[in-house]
Amino acid sequence: MEYLKEERGINLNSHLTESQTAVARAFQKMTEENLYWTMCLEMFGEDTTAVESVIPYRGVKLWFTLWFLRRVIQKETWGHGIGRHTPDEVWSIAVGDMTAISDFLGEKKFFMGDEPCEVDCAMFGMLTMIICNMPTSKHERFLKDNLQNLEAYFERMKARFWPDWDQLTLKGDNYVNDHGKLYNFDHGDSTT
Repeated sequence: MEYLKEERGINLNSHLTESQTAVARAFQKMTEENLYWTMCLEMFGEDTTAVESVIPYRGVKLWFTLWFLRRVIQKETWGHGIGRHTPDEVWSIAVGDMTAISDFLGEKKFFMGDEPCEVDCAMFGMLTMIICNMPTSKHERFLKDNLQNLEAYFERMKARFWPDWDQLTLKGDNYVNDHGKLYNFDHGDSTT
């Protein structure tokens, strides 16, 4: 985010007061540095069903990818500190973070009011991960069951900034990754 701001000369927070900018930064960092790691532990913990549904590998390649990612996540979360908590404590942290985000957003159009700012970019990114890439996870179920304003906010952001979302994401008929590999999900196969 910092790179893009400097490279493009864009200040998405120019309409915020210093106090609003401070609040937005605190929520953004909570999301990036706390909620994010709870999501990693959920996806690569005991039940990897959700992550298996979004990784386009099968068989040994899937097993090795999950084994490698799980080891990396365990090491990173231990160093961060959140990996030293029990699974119940990590889930409590996740619920607290998501609830705080939902409570602060309330019925506002965007996180800090009527116009989007930098924190909206971070929030949209994390909510995209929960809603689109963590199917059947505790995070997704909790959000959909208890925090409907976050799902509505996600849809508002998507409609305003990504009207071609379905064509550009895995929901499209043919999704091409950054390496030019085409995944044709209608037929369940892939070609290069």
